Amino acid sequence: MSPTPREHYTTERVEVPLPRETRRELWLLAGLFVTARLMSIWWFEPRHSDVALFFTPFAWLQGQGVYPFLDYWYEYLPVQAYLIVALRWVALAVCGRGSPLWESTCLVRTVQVASVVWELAILHLVYTLARMLRGPKPAVRACWVYVALFSTGFVSLSYVEAFPVFLMLVSVFLAAYSSPVWGAVVVAGGFMAKLLPIGVLPALLKCDARWRWRLVAIGALALTVAGLSAPFLLGGRPWLALSFECTAKRPPWGTVWALLDGRREFGYVGPGPQDQTPAFFQEESGFGVGPRAEELLKSAPPEIFGSGPPVARRTHFYHVAAHFATKLKFLDSAPRTGETYWWVYGGVGVALALFYLVTFARLPSALPPRRRLYLAAFTMFLLFFYTKGWSPQFVLYLIPLVLITFPVAEGGLWALLLTVVVFLEMPVWTMFVHGRPGMVVADSLLLHATVIARTALFLVIAARLYPRLFND
Repeated sequence: MSPTPREHYTTERVEVPLPRETRRELWLLAGLFVTARLMSIWWFEPRHSDVALFFTPFAWLQGQGVYPFLDYWYEYLPVQAYLIVALRWVALAVCGRGSPLWESTCLVRTVQVASVVWELAILHLVYTLARMLRGPKPAVRACWVYVALFSTGFVSLSYVEAFPVFLMLVSVFLAAYSSPVWGAVVVAGGFMAKLLPIGVLPALLKCDARWRWRLVAIGALALTVAGLSAPFLLGGRPWLALSFECTAKRPPWGTVWALLDGRREFGYVGPGPQDQTPAFFQEESGFGVGPRAEELLKSAPPEIFGSGPPVARRTHFYHVAAHFATKLKFLDSAPRTGETYWWVYGGVGVALALFYLVTFARLPSALPPRRRLYLAAFTMFLLFFYTKGWSPQFVLYLIPLVLITFPVAEGGLWALLLTVVVFLEMPVWTMFVHGRPGMVVADSLLLHATVIARTALFLVIAARLYPRLFND
């Protein structure tokens, strides 16, 4: 019988107090990080806020007693969706009720403050895991790199991604510290928030060589997912299933797979211009939108659908209306390149799955903690390489992993390159190039360059991690 993986972990036996200078530097780092983030919230207004743009109409619906997965489906799964519901109540408790614009601003600020708290926890996990691999001083330097990067601050101020990233890193921490069952519970929570943290599961399965413990971990994951799903399946509600259906059927965006299929659009989910008419709500349309949805949305204040031009506001209105549809026929799911897309995407998927299974089988039944960290990072990079969609905020999943698993200089370089590529994508391409008159060539060139560069980075970083899977 192989030894319990905890026996590979040596820092419990060689635990020494941090030098006073290192402790002070950590306090300085935390103080500078928190004050800089909080000051940025009140002074710097990002040109794009996912909370203000996407969540404001749904927050207004919640004020009318209409909730995700009880009355409509949602791109975000229940854990993330009801986290936003809870934060809305916190915002109302702190700021009070007011105009839709006031409540939207309060929700944005509340989410930003919450993101600072989650990021502080992310920093602690980066420090703890990097210290396991290389000691306290390199771990502190890795945290300085995280704090200094533009992309981490941009995602924190503009999106709600810090919470699922925190769950992902907690599960990595539990994998490193030989707690596969609790790690599987946290992975399940991350999966029911944003799907992506499921990539940590293989590292958890390498905590123990005994199959019964692996099955216990898988069972804990399944039971947690079932428990989180159960309240939204009672009474035959279709909304949770529709959320998964949307994830499966929505067309690719922002990846090499989207370029292969001739797609240059954002990850918009909703009816196209031809369906953005009052007929969308009619039974004859075939979308299965109930009459209550039309009445409810037409009674909403116009400002909750944004302050842009009429075309943008109409698109946003029908994007929200699409969440009340019980038939997702408006999704442009069919590949534009026909069978070519499926042959290439499917062929790469089969090859990647075989390569990963062979790699997983070659590894020892129980890995030491550092190699579990490498396996988690390796799996996440392959997952992002193959996933059919990419949004700029996803970079927050990857930056902590490169800072943990690589020495500071190399990890900082990869984090910087990822930041530069994402910056060229958002805001440069999105805000200043895409759709601009006279910039068609620049639009196409910059999109192709950023997507190909990002994909190449994923493969290079995965290749750099691969040998570490087999070396202590």
